[in-house]
Amino acid sequence: MTIRLGRDGNPVIDQFSDEGFVDLTFRVTGLVDDGRHYRFHLAASHHNREVGMDVKLVKGIQSGFDSNMDLVKDHVYRRGVRFLRSGEVSDRLVSAINELYGLGLPPKKMVDDESFTAIALHQGDLDLESEPVKLKLFGQDTEPFDEDAYYESYFNVGFSNGFVYWNEKDPDYREPLLRALGVF
Repeated sequence: MTIRLGRDGNPVIDQFSDEGFVDLTFRVTGLVDDGRHYRFHLAASHHNREVGMDVKLVKGIQSGFDSNMDLVKDHVYRRGVRFLRSGEVSDRLVSAINELYGLGLPPKKMVDDESFTAIALHQGDLDLESEPVKLKLFGQDTEPFDEDAYYESYFNVGFSNGFVYWNEKDPDYREPLLRALGVF
């Protein structure tokens, strides 16, 4: 797969969007292992300007399903993934998401921290450092549960190839996702 880059050298954020879905592509930079988490920056290009954010991902995440494809409840990671604002590039990211989603809800900036419940959509052993891992993220899923604020997405992490793909699960989740990530 060839990655198309913007003039700033980062992947064009929406290059793999298709069939009505907005899927986002990022380059992983600044990967740090603090023993409990991986922390890294995601960078992409939108209108030839860098957009991005920092991410904190629980280390040691295990496959979410057993050999019968039953959910392993001990492998559901509350606050398993956190998106962290990293300044103006993050503010541009939520504005780009608003534009790509066609919502007309221009955020002033990105929130400082949004956390997700994460489940690895795999069976068997996982090694985040050497193989791509597909995660399903659940946003705004804490109690008291608000169905209108809840959203889901896919977050495919490839430390070995240096890219992350953040993909839509359903366009109906666009507005709740943007409202969770943006300050209005």
